[in-house]
Amino acid sequence: MKKQPLGLYIHVPYCIHKCGYCDFNSHPIKHEEMIHYVDALVAEIKHYAKIYSHDNFIKTIFLGGGTPTTLETGQLELILEECANNFTIASNGEITIEANPATTDAKQMKSIRRSGYNRISIGIQSFDKKELKALDRAHGPEEIHSTIDQAREAGFDNLSLDLMFAIPNQSLSNWQDNLRQTLEKKPEHISTYNLTIEQGTAFSKLQSLGKIAMPTEDHQLDLYKESIEFLVNNGFLHYEISNFAQPGRECAHNITYWENKNTLGLGAGASSYMEGIRFKNVNLPSQYIQNIIEKRIGVEQKESLKRRQAMGETIMLGLRLMKGISIPQFEKRFQ
Repeated sequence: MKKQPLGLYIHVPYCIHKCGYCDFNSHPIKHEEMIHYVDALVAEIKHYAKIYSHDNFIKTIFLGGGTPTTLETGQLELILEECANNFTIASNGEITIEANPATTDAKQMKSIRRSGYNRISIGIQSFDKKELKALDRAHGPEEIHSTIDQAREAGFDNLSLDLMFAIPNQSLSNWQDNLRQTLEKKPEHISTYNLTIEQGTAFSKLQSLGKIAMPTEDHQLDLYKESIEFLVNNGFLHYEISNFAQPGRECAHNITYWENKNTLGLGAGASSYMEGIRFKNVNLPSQYIQNIIEKRIGVEQKESLKRRQAMGETIMLGLRLMKGISIPQFEKRFQ
């Protein structure tokens, strides 16, 4: 039987600082724990390779977080090496690593590029010092420029930059300036995310105390429309709600999610969807490590989707894509 493509997501849950808006599974750096965490990832890779490597090949790998570049260079190289040792990775596979400004240096950037990571996604959020402070970011504009320059010098020719709009007090001209400066860095891919106050975050508490006021919905919509018009007029394809790419540089890994295809998630809090079964690992890194030691898996939740439920999810996710959903493919998949 022909091997099927598989998207592999690996979560690194450590950050030098948790931003006020962040509701991702991220935790403070603990160097001792991080050593055991990488060991647990390697064990989990080997466990799932025994189950899935015979019938699947890896089409995309995505190291997300947290901040993956908080790991040592050798650890990042080891993770990718173990993926290659235990799975077949497509020769043209897309291998992405997330990075935040000020969490990497030129030497590390060159090493991770040499080891096989061929796409980098940098969370810049804004070029404006006041906006970065409002977002509780741990870096300034200078680190943004130096990190992007280091990535290019290291040989990354597939660069994605993350921006955030609807920041409190952000004007249309501020947002236009962010978009202009982003284009000046000549990225292959741009993600523009609407700031949302998520329950349980530091921003949520500040909002409840009246210390954060979000822009009106009309203003947020104006900023979003400006993103689309500006980036499309400058040659980018608006291929998904929040994502824009130069032709041929769409994020293949994320498209796998939006098409509701098989994805295997490794690490603390990572989610998987394999052949109609959805399962999720425990969030706390120490508990994840313990689970891997004891059971070889970190799963805390598992459900088998009924066909109608899987159809609904496929529609919901597929409608994020500008191309929409292929009716013939949908009919073939669900009969």
